[in-house]
Amino acid sequence: MAVNLTLNPERAREVARELLSAFEKGGIFGKRQLPDDAVNELLPSLEFEEALLLVTFTTALDYMRNASELWSSSIKTFSDEEVKWVFDPKEVKRKGAEALKEALLKHGLAKKKNRDPQIWFSIASSLAERHNGSLRSLFGSYGYDVEFMFKDFLKNRKEEFPSLSGEKLFPHWIRSLRDKFNLPFKNVEKLPIPVDVHVARATFTTGCITGKYSAKGLNETIKRRVVKVWEEGLKGTGIAPIEMFRPLWLLSKYGCHYRKNGERPKRGECPVGHLCVDGKVVVTSGRVEIDTK
Repeated sequence: MAVNLTLNPERAREVARELLSAFEKGGIFGKRQLPDDAVNELLPSLEFEEALLLVTFTTALDYMRNASELWSSSIKTFSDEEVKWVFDPKEVKRKGAEALKEALLKHGLAKKKNRDPQIWFSIASSLAERHNGSLRSLFGSYGYDVEFMFKDFLKNRKEEFPSLSGEKLFPHWIRSLRDKFNLPFKNVEKLPIPVDVHVARATFTTGCITGKYSAKGLNETIKRRVVKVWEEGLKGTGIAPIEMFRPLWLLSKYGCHYRKNGERPKRGECPVGHLCVDGKVVVTSGRVEIDTK
């Protein structure tokens, strides 16, 4: 199908300012937490490097699965002395891939029984062999410049850092670390917004992208346009695209998600309800159907 979509960066700028203001005042629909925030209570009791590794390894498996279940399984695994070693790159390298696979399956941390342990083992091995098991060493090798790091991961380090080197998960990973830790990241504003179903849906319902389009799921055509409208809309605002992930995710999860057959039951209490567009907006992992003006 021809792509008949219009990007509206001015609308994206307006949505960003109003959503961020609402978030600061009391959350979006009263909500402030993302699934990865489930680990926040545990972090203060950990060594800094240990906490970074916990968030990093878990984020590497945050694809095509329920994020809340993922973080619950991760916390159970980390809290189990028998298998906690999986978060130590040197121990993973020492014990080997088969022991890792068994440990990751104990609390359901690995859902894809072969792929997930392979991703984990590749990341652990790279950290152990090249960075002494340290994420701060990895970031330091890039001078904490995440734009440079992102480009290098995409081009040169996909085998070493599978999943984390992806166009969605890399900025999602940096966003999560930035929310939780005081790290001296540079050029964060150059990273694209991580695009999942929620971010895409909220981008369409608020009229940041309008038009007519249908597809079998959230494809690259949609993802590229969502990235572009937020990149253009936020230029000169001081707002980094990755900062919009949280409010847009919450907007969709607790508001736009209920939109169906022309009914918008959450519009009255939505902080950007006055910007909600008429027409059809269906965005799921298996179906995208847009018909808005």
